Amino acid sequence: MNYATTLIAALMMAGAASADGVAELHERELNAIDANNDGFLSRDEFDAFSDYAYQAMDEDKNGTLGLDEAKPFLDIKQFQKVDRNGDNSISRSEYDAQMNDDFLFADRDRNGQLD
Repeated sequence: MNYATTLIAALMMAGAASADGVAELHERELNAIDANNDGFLSRDEFDAFSDYAYQAMDEDKNGTLGLDEAKPFLDIKQFQKVDRNGDNSISRSEYDAQMNDDFLFADRDRNGQLD
């Protein structure tokens, strides 16, 4: 598992488990996706990394994350929370919705960036 995939696992596990999401990531992890090194994580940086991570996790490149693909990142309860329609796979729209929820929750001052 590469560093980027490990980082998105931390994002998803934190968000799906407790809704604390990105706000509780370590500084080193945030710096890894802070593309312009301004010390903040913009929505664009978050979305770009989320896109990369989804593609990396989708090992069979079928556009969804099955339980086997998600197991390294999510336990069954977390998987079920992200799998909003209960079809035993995480679609891109379900993933994006979870990541959006995580970003909005973590952006406590509502300035459009995580600091």
